[in-house]
Amino acid sequence: MKKNNILISSVAIVCLLSIFYFTFNSHTEATEEVVSHTMDNTNNIGSQFFLEMESKIINASLEELTLGDPNAPITIIEYASMTCSHCADFHNMTYPDLKKNHIDTGEVRFIFREFPLDKLAMATSMLARCVDNEISLAFIEILFKNRDRWMSENALVELKNFSKQAGLDSNEFDACLSDQKLLDDIIAVKEKAIEDYKINSTPSFIINDKVISGNKPYSFFKSEIEKILADYEGA
Repeated sequence: MKKNNILISSVAIVCLLSIFYFTFNSHTEATEEVVSHTMDNTNNIGSQFFLEMESKIINASLEELTLGDPNAPITIIEYASMTCSHCADFHNMTYPDLKKNHIDTGEVRFIFREFPLDKLAMATSMLARCVDNEISLAFIEILFKNRDRWMSENALVELKNFSKQAGLDSNEFDACLSDQKLLDDIIAVKEKAIEDYKINSTPSFIINDKVISGNKPYSFFKSEIEKILADYEGA
């Protein structure tokens, strides 16, 4: 009986991964076609894959993952892929000082937006959206800190364990990775980043509408923040 249960569980996991693989793969192929066409003709944004909305407004069904004073003079938006090593470096080495010295003090409002570069990154992004919204950013930080654990042959098992600690049971975990609308919404965020800011790599940052590509040390962010604050206070 125990062997039968293990066999059934294994088959279920394989089926779930197959569904997610083919669903995301079909979206990825379509997205690549749209991105290629859009980069050639930036005036043509009529494709069905782009959302009809005002510039720089993401799909309203996905609540912004944000931290800090909404009225802060500086807004920093990060576009990140959960499997990106440079994104992990930013969150593990730069973000703590940024949070302590600028976000927590009211100078900066920080917004995290998904830009998944592969299927595993998409899966982890979906899971971060399925946990309670109040702990989504904390969950993302935990995943970046423990990247070596879940970026392995046991990715699904490890992600399931992390998700369980964040409050998702097994059924909720499976349902999350099968959520077609959530997948569509995250793809829409990525496409909107390409449309608005021409983002093509991670991490990328928008500091008060200034696009910054690649991971930067804390000293870079500190300098940019001080320049903006000087202009802000002198105005």
